[in-house]
Amino acid sequence: MSKHNIFKASSILLVLFVASRVLGFIREQVIAALLGTTLQSDAFVVAATIPFTLSTIIGTSAGNALLPLYTGRLQDAGRSYLASTVLYVVGALVTLLTVLGMLFTPQVVDMLAPGFTGEARHIALLCTRIMLPSMVFLTMGFLAKAVLNAHREFTVPAMAPVLQNVIFIILILPLGGLMGPGLAWCTLAGALVFYLYNLPALGRFGIPWRPLMNTADPDVRRALLISIPVVLTTLAGRGFVFVDRWFGSHLAEGSIAALNFANRVRELPYGLFVAVISSVLFPVLAAASERRDMQLLRDRTAMGMRLVALVSYPSAALMLVLAVPVVRLLFERGAFDANATMATATALSFYAASVVAMSASSVLTYTFLSLRDALLPLWAGLAGLAVNILLDYLLVNPMGHAGLALGNTIGFFVTAVFFVAFLSNRLNGFDWRGQCVDQLKIITATLIFSVILRLLGKYTGLFNENISLWGQLLGMTLTVGAAGIVYLLALVLLDIEETAAIRHRIIKK
Repeated sequence: MSKHNIFKASSILLVLFVASRVLGFIREQVIAALLGTTLQSDAFVVAATIPFTLSTIIGTSAGNALLPLYTGRLQDAGRSYLASTVLYVVGALVTLLTVLGMLFTPQVVDMLAPGFTGEARHIALLCTRIMLPSMVFLTMGFLAKAVLNAHREFTVPAMAPVLQNVIFIILILPLGGLMGPGLAWCTLAGALVFYLYNLPALGRFGIPWRPLMNTADPDVRRALLISIPVVLTTLAGRGFVFVDRWFGSHLAEGSIAALNFANRVRELPYGLFVAVISSVLFPVLAAASERRDMQLLRDRTAMGMRLVALVSYPSAALMLVLAVPVVRLLFERGAFDANATMATATALSFYAASVVAMSASSVLTYTFLSLRDALLPLWAGLAGLAVNILLDYLLVNPMGHAGLALGNTIGFFVTAVFFVAFLSNRLNGFDWRGQCVDQLKIITATLIFSVILRLLGKYTGLFNENISLWGQLLGMTLTVGAAGIVYLLALVLLDIEETAAIRHRIIKK
């Protein structure tokens, strides 16, 4: 897949991912307006943690393990059996986990949020039981996405979360009055749509909705075996969610909700851009590895690192410099008051830098998985999680929920450093000198971007807590727009490869 085709596919995906994220933020704004950073909000967030986090861990991990194997079998008539067998075996295992979760919901909630008592615990139990079945549908949807991406079908799986959010928002109208439990039913309905929308596309590639089972296929066993360390790797990377919930349940009311809303903002650039780049890049990396084309693997890995840096550096700067204005604009309405804004913005400012480490780790994880090395990403993730847990323990008392955010950020950087340190061993000849030069250029442009953000943010009144909603919208548009233009021009002047097309047009004119 050429660079041109990668950019073309990424552009199409970007539109759908933007739509999904915009709708997702509308969903989060409705939740914030209904529940604020209150006991109800904490309970709903804890309940949603189990199905969403586990389905993401299991579904994306099994999909990442399957994709390289399935890519190597695209011309094989048995590929349909491979995909269908893995899909339904993993689905059956998740169904079993769901049943166990329903049976032992009190124990699960008490383990995840031991500080919950009384009404908070009651609401968390009810919401958990309602949302647990969504884990099956979400997991199957993630697996379907991996199969479709192997066929270079990116549009359908990218459209699925758009419809998922649409269903959630529509159902809020009749169910929102039920507060947490009502939102839980909206969540379950959205998860069902997330899976069902992929089925017709799977059918076009010879994978019907009914199971096609062939457990004797050696690639089935390989996919399931590789899934184990990949699941553990993803669990290590997402383990901070469980750690934050555990420590946060002992803090002041609303701490978990503040961390959750801040994390939603932090994940916005990842969901909009990094996930797009990774989704398009992974099949390319897997195909290059299958052909043993190590030069292409090195080139595409380097390109992926540059692309995510172009997005993650300014995103981190924006969240750090304009933390309070961003949170105020996105959430401060209804039950989400000024105190909730400050609590969430504090967490966001400590989360901000982790965007860079998360993005780099995403690309490098796919490089190692393309090489069918699932163990090194596991050790990298475990190292980061261990540091995260230790720092959370040390920082939670003196810093509260901000300490949990800081511990998480440092943990992500430990994981990223681990990846970078071992990349040369697997990709001999990787152009580290060129990569470092490019990264320094992007950092330079980001520093200029940050200064412009701060100056214009102050000039447009974004730091004034009494600014109107229209003033916030206008000020944020002018500030980020102007700073973004300066950032882009700086990249062009610094001769970053991905800005070559813009530079050529300027020269022609």
